[in-house]
Amino acid sequence: MSHTPDATRVLRQHAAMQLPDELAFIRQFKSEWLATHRGQFVLIGKQTFAGFHPSYEGALHAGTRMFGLIAPFLIEEIRD
Repeated sequence: MSHTPDATRVLRQHAAMQLPDELAFIRQFKSEWLATHRGQFVLIGKQTFAGFHPSYEGALHAGTRMFGLIAPFLIEEIRD
């Protein structure tokens, strides 16, 4: 999934307000994950690590299955 720089900035600001613990978790482990999961998508919700997925769509499907349609969850591609 590709966003314009402005859309990406807005999404990051929204995530920072709604999911600060999840973003902190990603920042904490990102350098480790770059070596082993680069290009994959990490799924985190309800302060729970929910795995890596090869595609955004796969992570989205898993997120809605695990957390439902109402609870917020975060999907982020592991990249520099």
